[in-house]
Amino acid sequence: MGAAVVGYGLGPDIWGRRHWASVRRAPGRPPLLALTFDDGPHPEITPVVLSALEAAGARATFFMVGANVRRYPALVRRVRDQGHAIGVHTMSHRHAWLATPARLRWEMRECLRTIVEVAEARPLWFRPPYGSFNLLTQRTAAAQGLRIALWSCDAGDWLPGASGALIRRRVLAGLEPGAVIDLHDGGQTPKGCWAMARSLPEILEAASRMGLRGVHLGELFGLPAME
Repeated sequence: MGAAVVGYGLGPDIWGRRHWASVRRAPGRPPLLALTFDDGPHPEITPVVLSALEAAGARATFFMVGANVRRYPALVRRVRDQGHAIGVHTMSHRHAWLATPARLRWEMRECLRTIVEVAEARPLWFRPPYGSFNLLTQRTAAAQGLRIALWSCDAGDWLPGASGALIRRRVLAGLEPGAVIDLHDGGQTPKGCWAMARSLPEILEAASRMGLRGVHLGELFGLPAME
């Protein structure tokens, strides 16, 4: 059993983070900052995030859970219409190690199909839940034409009891040219998500003072938001 876990999950996870073509930051230190939001859309938090981004003239990538895409299609289209990118984050946020091969393929393909159906545009990016790989993660993503995106800075807004002070401290420490910031506008920790949303204007202002412009992942790597 232990060998199976290592072979299917832990081993590929460690190897994949180092060797697979997963994105963590942009090369060359461009004066850009990729803002990413996971686990939404959320009917109350996501609109607050969108308003903060719009006020700052920033763009972002929203890695959406397919079940939430089905629940809030109008919000998905609002994200698209405001010029942001939408990425695949599986249908139910299932950890890759806990998914059978058939379930993993379904989680990724069905989320992609659902986003295309609702947004009428095709995502270019996939973020594995928890940033975790298994043997099929890279292969399935590549077969669907998706690039894997991780991050260079974790805001910690998913932590139990995450405060605005913690989130700001972690993000401000990670602000640098070409960084990819991992934030959450949905999921199991709404308190942390709300703290993030309230802190976002201050974070965007700090980035602006550093000469960093908030963009979606495509712009960071010379690609469109979606196809």
